[in-house]
Order: sequence, then structure tokens, then C-alpha cells
Amino acid sequence: MFPPRIACLDLDTFFVSVERLLDPSLIGKPVVVGAAPGHRGVVTSASYEVRPLGVRSGMSVTDARKLAPHAIYLPTRHGVYSGYSKQVRAVIEDTTPAVQAASIDEFFLDLRGCERLYARPGDDGPTAGIVRAVRELREAVQARVGLPCSIGLAPCRPLAKIASGLAKPAGVWVVPEGGELAFVEPLPVRKWPGIGPRTEERL
Repeated sequence: MFPPRIACLDLDTFFVSVERLLDPSLIGKPVVVGAAPGHRGVVTSASYEVRPLGVRSGMSVTDARKLAPHAIYLPTRHGVYSGYSKQVRAVIEDTTPAVQAASIDEFFLDLRGCERLYARPGDDGPTAGIVRAVRELREAVQARVGLPCSIGLAPCRPLAKIASGLAKPAGVWVVPEGGELAFVEPLPVRKWPGIGPRTEERL
């Protein structure tokens, strides 16, 4: 068993969040980012307002329009989003230089050996400072870049990624040392990275 020192920071509905940052009138409205009107393509980001209707990232925009015809559909603008991703990485690097970008909206942080760096008098064990640093990082990304994110903190990358998904939206989920089995046992197989619906059926 190892203490939780690997963090996965996942930007919540990243493309939608950037569009809302640029156009605040979109806040609170059902928004889908994907192909331009009249073009085929897939949904790259769907706001939480349309998810109860069944709209998900990766599905075709045509299918999304059938499920949520009254949503606001916006084209994907990769050149715009990459700049915000770089801003987020800069904030992360203020916490730790040991960061790896898994994608434009997901980062892994290695916080092993940072216990003394984040410790404060009165902390209840060495993990307390790490957890506090992760919570402060989430707040810093929101304050400095204006984007919501969720962070999972766990002993290894796969569990950290799963935890970040469970922390959404805008939360922090910690898998404690020794609590790994209790964390994964109730989870459906599809929660594991790389396992889709077809693989889940076979398992």
C-alpha cells in the first residue's frame, strides 16, 4: 500500500467552460461543442445541462441534436482552447514541476517527496499537506484561469483518474492509503480507463 501522492486534474467540460468564459451569456444554458452547423462530426464537450438528455462526448452531433434539439451548438475551436490549457499548466507548475499532460484538458501530477514542502504545523500526518495543496490548486485554477476542474488524489494513476471523474463537478476526491480496495470494489467495470461499453459486456 502506498500513500496518495498521484493527482489527476481534469478540467470540467473544458471546451464548454472556455466558451462560457468568452461568452458569459452561455452560463447555465445547455451547450454542446462539436461540429459546425450543417457539418458532420462528434461532440467534443457537453454541458451538464444536456447530459440528463443523454448527450455525451464522442457521440455524433446528429444524434446529439435529436436528443437535445434546443441546445446551443458551437463549433470546436482548438486554437482557442490550447491557450487556456497552457495557462492551466502554468498554474499547476506553481504547485509541482512534475506534471504530465495526458490531453488538452487532463494532467497528472507526481507529488511524491513533497510532504515537507506542503506541511504546516498541526497537520494530522504527512498526507494532510498534500491534500491541502491539491484543494488549493483546484481553487487557483478557478481563480487565475477562470475554469472549473476536478482532482483525484490516489496512490497510482488509474485510481487518480477514476477519482477525478467521481469528484466532478469542481471537487476533490482522495483515495486514502489502505482504502484502495474499498474504493474500487463498488465501481462498475466501465469506470476503469480504457474500458468501453463493448469491453464491459465481454467482461
